[in-house]
Amino acid sequence: MSKGESKTNPAGEPTGRVAHLADLLERAGRGGRAGLGRLSEEELLELPRLYRFASSLYARLEADQSEPALRARLRPLILRAHELLYRDLDSVKRSLVSRTLEFLLATSPRAIRAEWRLILGSLAFFYGLSLLAAYLVSGDLALAYTLFDQSTVDAEISQLMATENGEPFQGNFTFGLGESPSTAGWIMAHNMAVCVVFFGAALLPPLYIYVLSANALMLGTYTAVAGHWDQAGAISSILWCHGTLELQAIILSGSAGLVLVRSWIAPGPWSRREAMARESRRAWALLAPTFPLLFCAGLIEGFISPHAPEGLRLAVAVASAICLVLWVMLGGRRAKR
Repeated sequence: MSKGESKTNPAGEPTGRVAHLADLLERAGRGGRAGLGRLSEEELLELPRLYRFASSLYARLEADQSEPALRARLRPLILRAHELLYRDLDSVKRSLVSRTLEFLLATSPRAIRAEWRLILGSLAFFYGLSLLAAYLVSGDLALAYTLFDQSTVDAEISQLMATENGEPFQGNFTFGLGESPSTAGWIMAHNMAVCVVFFGAALLPPLYIYVLSANALMLGTYTAVAGHWDQAGAISSILWCHGTLELQAIILSGSAGLVLVRSWIAPGPWSRREAMARESRRAWALLAPTFPLLFCAGLIEGFISPHAPEGLRLAVAVASAICLVLWVMLGGRRAKR
């Protein structure tokens, strides 16, 4: 026992018990109730006693407004012990499918609504920069080479010039229906990898701004270049057919990374380690739904975007947007009684 642990607080209780509680919680780890298996039978009996002791001690110190350092140490320990001992106390065991659906249809929408400022900020930056690029390039085609990759712009212009009069511009979406299954699978894998990249980039905010900016400039520039050949509407109907889900999923993955950064920069009353452990659950609630969203977007991009008529593509884009909004706004809300 260290010298600091041998002291007693004003209420006469040994702070060594606080250190013992911290040690038990540390060894139990972050694995929920499964972590209790790492403790001996004697320690399992000791844990609730230490939890009650710490709660009583905190209450007395709070009433006296004494020992602020000890109170700051006790608070996260009490909360962690309570969560470990009482979490899921009244819950009914459910299947993996049931718990997954609950997570995706209720927990994730609640997390998105809770982080609406962060997500809205990313969306505003992305679409604002995209619209600015579109506006600038629509007025001066030469700016496309400044805002976007020169070889890609040249390739798009070549495709536009090769498009026959009256034919809608399809860009790279010219593969046949027989290639759709393999193409859709490749698209899903690629976009999911992009989401992981966005999540990782967001852990370094300057890098995230760069990656977000590059994609925003690409979207705005590509559309505006097509507009010089009166093909902006045709290519937009293709891009937004699947992009309604795809782009929002990518933004969501970046926002998940920003949640972790915030927990490190501004941990609040918790230690940084404790804050990141707590916020990682919310970050996962933001990141996890991007994978089923990108699965759906990949199916649309492989089978509908390149082959369906413009009217159907626009209908799919609108329907996707409505479903996305309803999921975010209504998911996880309890019905009024």
